[in-house]
Amino acid sequence: MPCGDDAELPEGLTIHRINHMVYELARSAKLSEQDLDAVFAALAHSARRAVLRQIARADAPLAMNELAAATGISPQLLNKHAASLERAGLITRERQGRETRAIAHPDMLQDAGNWIEEMTAYWNTQFDSLGRYVEALRDQADEPRLQKD
Repeated sequence: MPCGDDAELPEGLTIHRINHMVYELARSAKLSEQDLDAVFAALAHSARRAVLRQIARADAPLAMNELAAATGISPQLLNKHAASLERAGLITRERQGRETRAIAHPDMLQDAGNWIEEMTAYWNTQFDSLGRYVEALRDQADEPRLQKD
């Protein structure tokens, strides 16, 4: 089977059409490409995921010193991780007297999850289409053998 621009694709499907569909899916998401980059970059580090998990589980805004104790991360490193989470919109930090408290914002995580679900649905559809195409090729290849028998 040829590869690249000359590849045979299921009827009505072209490389250009696939690229356009991916672009439209990404554009329809609530998050911009920069937002998605920031969320996934923030979640790429296990310590930031642990920090976000602790903040999200708290019943009230969590003091940074409590968060440092709960995660075992030094206050200086915790501030760097919290800044990354904050840039991604996953948390906010608020000053309350002498303490800084962190609050989780699950809506950004939900939007990223929605994007993942959209991409999963899109690619599942594409793989189903590819499966049907491969099966049709197998059927065509089996026809001459059946005629000889």
